[in-house]
Amino acid sequence: MASPLLEARGLTKSYREGTRTLRVLDALDLQIAPGEHLALLGRSGSGKSTLLNLLGGIDRPDLGSVSLLGEPLSAYDEQRRTLFRRRHIGYVYQAFNLIPTLTALENTALPLELNGSAAPAAAQAAAELLGRIGLGERLDAFPDQLSGGEQQRVAIARALVHRPALVLADEPTGNLDARSGRQVLDLLDELFADRGRGLLIVTHSLAVAERAHRVLTLTDGRLSSERDRSAW
Repeated sequence: MASPLLEARGLTKSYREGTRTLRVLDALDLQIAPGEHLALLGRSGSGKSTLLNLLGGIDRPDLGSVSLLGEPLSAYDEQRRTLFRRRHIGYVYQAFNLIPTLTALENTALPLELNGSAAPAAAQAAAELLGRIGLGERLDAFPDQLSGGEQQRVAIARALVHRPALVLADEPTGNLDARSGRQVLDLLDELFADRGRGLLIVTHSLAVAERAHRVLTLTDGRLSSERDRSAW
């Protein structure tokens, strides 16, 4: 049996809220296999974004561990987590989070440059990927010159240009109309086909969840249900 791409064990995370402690995640376990596409459902405030932050090394758990590619990500200090995250993890956000003063090409090339690629090589790789997703004529456009769907496609290109092992997407279609949302999901399906990456999408949409190999539901700090799409 192949080793998991990502493995989380006993993840526990609490926050102070006034005088009381609120436990958001409670001894949560999760594995993601190479090439697996997961959807994560849960009501607002259930801890979905907290879980993404732990899996992506943005934050550390109070208890438990996260390993990615066999590396003990949650045990690293902040600097080492940042460097590891830049190389091996990509993020797609609901709000796009593009840098407004950079063009589509510059936004997409940025992860490669942060990982040490020379600017010309980074620009070439970014241009090739943007061309693949239908934005070859929009390389010099700034975010405010792009539609919502175009901005999200740039965000996906930025998340994938450095060939990460794991992509974490937080409501990637939440700010899009139905047509643009379908196009973004089609793009994710296409770019993830047969590449061995892991994809975890946080969503409120059953239409988004239907595309996943597995659907997880976060309730009371734990993954309380787990459904295989073939059983739907």
